[in-house]
Amino acid sequence: MNRIVLNMVLLHLLFWLIYSVGIYQLNNFYNIAFLLPFHLIITVLTQVAIVYFIRYYLLETYFRTKRYLYFYTLSIFLILYSIPVVRLLAMVLTGINVTFSRIFTTELLIVYVITFILVFIAVSIRLINEKEQEKKEISEIERQKKEIELFALKNQIDSHFLFNTLNNLYGLSLNKSDLTPKGILLLSEILSYVLYETKKDFYPLNNEIELINNYIELEKMRWGKEFRVDFIVHGNTNNIFITPLILFTFVENSFKHGISKTTDNPWLSIKISNHLNEITFEIENSIPALISSPLKPENAGIGLENIKRRLNLLYPNNYFLSTKVNENSFYVELILCNN
Repeated sequence: MNRIVLNMVLLHLLFWLIYSVGIYQLNNFYNIAFLLPFHLIITVLTQVAIVYFIRYYLLETYFRTKRYLYFYTLSIFLILYSIPVVRLLAMVLTGINVTFSRIFTTELLIVYVITFILVFIAVSIRLINEKEQEKKEISEIERQKKEIELFALKNQIDSHFLFNTLNNLYGLSLNKSDLTPKGILLLSEILSYVLYETKKDFYPLNNEIELINNYIELEKMRWGKEFRVDFIVHGNTNNIFITPLILFTFVENSFKHGISKTTDNPWLSIKISNHLNEITFEIENSIPALISSPLKPENAGIGLENIKRRLNLLYPNNYFLSTKVNENSFYVELILCNN
C-alpha cells in the first residue's frame, strides 16, 4: 500500500471516528435511550456500508455510464430500505419484539436525513477531486504539447538562421575577404546565444539586442557601404525579459525577403522601446519598388509564421502585431507586455 492510499484510508477512518464520537455526544446530551443494544455502532456501520457502496459501486456502474436514473433510484432505494431492514434483523437477533412503531420512529427520520447528507458529501467530494485531477492531467498534456511545439519551433528557427548565415560567410570566403575571420567570430557569438541561452521560454531583452547587433554586423560585411541601417533603443532595457529570437527573426526576414531583393540603396530601420509595461518593436526595411506580389507575412518564409505561433503560445492575448506594405518598404510593429 503506497503512502497516498494509506493517507487516504487514515483520513477516512479519522472522519468516521470523529463522526461517531460527535453522534454519541449528541445522544448523551439529549439523554436519548435506545431500545436496540449497540444502536450507535449498528447505525454508523450501516451508514458506512451505504456511503461506500454508492460511492464506489453505484457511481462507477451507473453514474459513469450516464445511467443517472438508475443511479439515483438505486441510491435512494438503498438508503430507505437498508437502514430499517438492518434494524429489523438486529431486533430479531437480540430477541426484541418487532413492531412498526419500534422501527419507524422520529429518530429513523433523522438517520435518513444524515445518511443522505453523508452520501451527498462523499459523492460530491469524489466527483470534485476527479474533476480537479482531470484538469491537472489536461493542463499537463497542454504543457507538454506547448514544450514540444516550442522546442520544434526553436529548432526550426535555429536551422533557418544557421543556413542563411553560413551562406553569407561562404560568400565572403569566395571573395577572400579580410572580414571572414571577424564574420566567423560573430557567428560563433550568435551561435552561443542560440545554442545555450535560448533554452528557456524567456531571457533578458539585452541578450536579444546584442544578438541583433551581431547579426547586423555580420550582414554589413556582406552589403558593405551599399547598406544603411538605423538601430535605436529607447528606455531602460535592464531586467526586461522576452522570449528568445522573437525579435531577431523579424530582422532575419527583413534581410532575406527585403534587403536581399533591393538592388538600389537597401536600408533597414529598427526601434526598440520599453515604456511602462510594454515593449514596442518597430522594424521597416526596403523592398523593390516594383514587386510582383505584396510582401505579406505568410509569404515571408517560415520565420514570421513561427513568430505568430510562438506569440500565441507564450503571449496569449497579450501582444499586438501589425504589418504594412508601402510602395518601397515593409513595416512591422510588435507590442509585447513585459514578463
